Amino acid sequence: MKNPARRSQQFKQWEKTRAKGMKRFIWTYGVLQWGGFMFFFSFAVFQHRHYGHLLSTEGNLPFRLVLALSVWAYVGYLYGRSVWRKNEQEYLARQ
Repeated sequence: MKNPARRSQQFKQWEKTRAKGMKRFIWTYGVLQWGGFMFFFSFAVFQHRHYGHLLSTEGNLPFRLVLALSVWAYVGYLYGRSVWRKNEQEYLARQ
């Protein structure tokens, strides 16, 4: 079980985040942070495994970039939205 003092601190932090709004949270946390990380990581792994070098321009590089960016931006949006909903449910249940 979590420490009550730590739990209280997490809820105070969520109140600050919540005040900034859902859209901002989803775009900054979900799309930019999580989706951005996953884009760079997965793209680097793919490039290295298939072409032997991270900066290889073999194949259709622009298509791969656009596809990966689109997919991870969308998945990041969904992830951010699900985290928002989970945190909101916990926050509202506590009140």
